Amino acid sequence: MANTNNVTVGGKGFAYFGDVGVTAPADLTTNWGVGWGDAGIILDDGLTEALNEDETTFNGWGYNSPIRIEPKARTITFKLTLTEVTARALSLYYSVPIADMSVIGTGADAGVEFDDPETARAIYVALGLDIIDEQTGRHFRYVVPRAKVSDRDNVEDKAESLHSFGLTFTAMVPTTGGTPVKRFISRVPLPV
Repeated sequence: MANTNNVTVGGKGFAYFGDVGVTAPADLTTNWGVGWGDAGIILDDGLTEALNEDETTFNGWGYNSPIRIEPKARTITFKLTLTEVTARALSLYYSVPIADMSVIGTGADAGVEFDDPETARAIYVALGLDIIDEQTGRHFRYVVPRAKVSDRDNVEDKAESLHSFGLTFTAMVPTTGGTPVKRFISRVPLPV
C-alpha cells in the first residue's frame, strides 16, 4: 500500500570536502571527522545527481530487437553551487592547488593571490554529502572517496545574483580501488 512517509524532499543538505584518502564516516550517525571541511552554504537549488550509463547492444541476424545488452561504462556526477568564497572553492573552480596560493594583506582583510594556470590541473578531492528530509527524518549520506570537477558554471557578478561557484563533480574509482560512491540511506526497510 502507498505510504506518504516514503516520499522524500531534500530540503536540507550539507557538503564536505577532504583530501583524497581521508577517513570517511562508516555510517549515517558518525560525524564527519578530522580532515573533512564544511563546504559552506550551498545555493538553494540544492544537489543534482546524474547517472549516465553506456551500453553495447547486440542484434541478432534476422531479429529486429536486441538479443543482448551489455553495460560498458557508468558515470555518476553531483552538481552543487558553493556560495561562500573560500580557498577551497577558489581552488576547485580555478583548478589551482591551495598550496599554490599566497596570502595577501593582514588581519580581517587578508586574502589570497594565485595565477590562473595556462592548462588546468586535475584537482581531486574527497566529497561528502548529507541530504536530510526534516519531515520524514530520512537521511541520505553519500561518500565519494575521489572526485574531480568536470564542469563549471559561469560566475555572474551583478546585483541579482550571488558571486557563486557552480561545480559538477564526477565520482571516480578511488586510487586504492573500491567503489566511486558509498551510499547510506535511512528509513528504507528491505522487503521480506
